[in-house]
Amino acid sequence: MTIERNFTFNSGLIMAIFPALLICLLMITRAFSEDTVIALNLHKVYFVEGPDNFQPSGLTIIDGRLYTVSDKHDHLIYRLKLNSVTAAAIPAVKIPLPILSFIHPYDFEGITHDDSGNFYLASETQCRILRISPDGENADWITPDLKPAGEKAGLFQVKNAYLEGICCISSNEFILCTERQSRGFVEINLAATPIQINAYPSEYSKFEFPEGKRKDFSGLCRYKNDLYILERNAFLISQLKRDNNKLVETIGWSYRHIETITPYRYVDMEFGKAEGLCMDDDYIYIIFDNNGDHRADTPDDCRPLLMLFNHPDNL
Repeated sequence: MTIERNFTFNSGLIMAIFPALLICLLMITRAFSEDTVIALNLHKVYFVEGPDNFQPSGLTIIDGRLYTVSDKHDHLIYRLKLNSVTAAAIPAVKIPLPILSFIHPYDFEGITHDDSGNFYLASETQCRILRISPDGENADWITPDLKPAGEKAGLFQVKNAYLEGICCISSNEFILCTERQSRGFVEINLAATPIQINAYPSEYSKFEFPEGKRKDFSGLCRYKNDLYILERNAFLISQLKRDNNKLVETIGWSYRHIETITPYRYVDMEFGKAEGLCMDDDYIYIIFDNNGDHRADTPDDCRPLLMLFNHPDNL
């Protein structure tokens, strides 16, 4: 009798709290699904062929053509011509570098464009944006030195960890990402008087980074009015949304299962290699800067890689 009474009591209690339990379960399931990193499906890999010491450090697409820059070749914008298995880096636009440019390398770490076809390059050493006309006839700096504003916000604390990606919102609005320690964003409005510069760190991440790897950003792009960023040390792309006037991560898509396996894994994987990101209606494009390193199974091949991924359903 005692056992039966206890069973009746517990069953009633469960029935009473069942709706609340169901709601909690749905909330947990929703939160889990939103935080889950989704694996990208690989479409194709190209081996990038370019000049000696070619180190691609950005990617953009105009009318179906891919363009990149090399942080070791300041004087050219390259077009990537896709062949059967290779992507040939062909000189496309000669950059008329400003006077006295020979004194310091510019170390271009990102490339984007506007609706008129102008290119915009982020210089890590100068901490400024260089605009180049579509024909390469004109080039000019369109921002002041961004380093003071960045340092005041806690960015640019480590040498060679400055500007790493750039995205054009309009010909007067740009967003740049800073690499690490602290990683973050620099948002610029050239139409404001004086020019508006909003710099802030973004160290918190909802994603898991492998042990020993720092949180960092390495590429930035805009697709259908949404912003996406490369988090190379976590081997993923995340979508950015506004939260209290700052950009924060939302959903993520991973390519770790591709970059870290043979035949695409480089022998030195202390840090992720992804440097440039862009998208169109067909694919997600990621270009890799291997710093002259060879892949683990091909000691005689030091070519960078270009990977194309199929669009996930929720992009």
